[in-house]
Amino acid sequence: MKTEHSYSAKGVLAALGRSALYLLFFVAVQVLLPFVYGIGIAADAAINRGADLAQGAQAVAERLLDGLSALTLLSCLIIAAVLLLWFLLRKKPLSEAAGLRHCSGWTVGFCAFGAVGLYVLVSLVLALLPESWMEEYGKAMRLSTETGLIPALAVVAGAPVAEELVFRGVIQSRLERAMPVWIAIVLQAVLFGFIHGTPVQIGYAFLMGLLFGYIRYRTGSILPTIAAHAAFNAMNDPLGLLGGFAEKWQFLAVMAAVCAAGCVLCRRGLSGLRTAPEAEARSTSPTVCEEITE
Repeated sequence: MKTEHSYSAKGVLAALGRSALYLLFFVAVQVLLPFVYGIGIAADAAINRGADLAQGAQAVAERLLDGLSALTLLSCLIIAAVLLLWFLLRKKPLSEAAGLRHCSGWTVGFCAFGAVGLYVLVSLVLALLPESWMEEYGKAMRLSTETGLIPALAVVAGAPVAEELVFRGVIQSRLERAMPVWIAIVLQAVLFGFIHGTPVQIGYAFLMGLLFGYIRYRTGSILPTIAAHAAFNAMNDPLGLLGGFAEKWQFLAVMAAVCAAGCVLCRRGLSGLRTAPEAEARSTSPTVCEEITE
């Protein structure tokens, strides 16, 4: 088992390089798919609208926004499918390569409920931010406030699976092998924050990355973090959670109770669990998360 003094500069650079490649793949799919779709729309608009560039540009923008949810869901499916297929073809155990281990239902449930508590805290903080910040944030949150099956699948299923697989499952696991765990958790959280774009999203995504990274380390699995991520996203628009301020204090009292319950349950679900390295060192003892085999 690797000790805390066995890290090398070469190993750190190799881990950072591999992590950068996985991050580049994630970003490339997210960017290239809408780009290719936009080119197709532009070509269609040019053929049908001729020289009317203004109307053509408007049509492209409208159709691109209308297809945003489907593009997001498709890109997430592509990312997850390509990574899992890559690991399977290389005959890598999914537990080691992607953090996919069977996990206690209680642990998964506690983490998901704890994410609801985190959501409440984030919502309360957002309500205190300047209005100009929130206008920019509101535009960026267009996808999560859409209704319908495709937007729901994109936000609650697609994004949590793809993002947890890449950041906690792949990147964090590579970094943990080459550096102290706390540094690996912070680094993947920084990367996770910056892919979210706006300052408001970067801030709370970084905190989510820290929490989910810790859960991943404690359990050795990304299943609890996928559940927590999905629960957080399922709460939809944080601004809408606060509602009107006519009954603000009654509302805040209820939300504070929910937050406290979520934090306690999340802590209870994680208490007593061995970290993934400890579980490997004591392989003869019962484990919380079992390896998913092919």
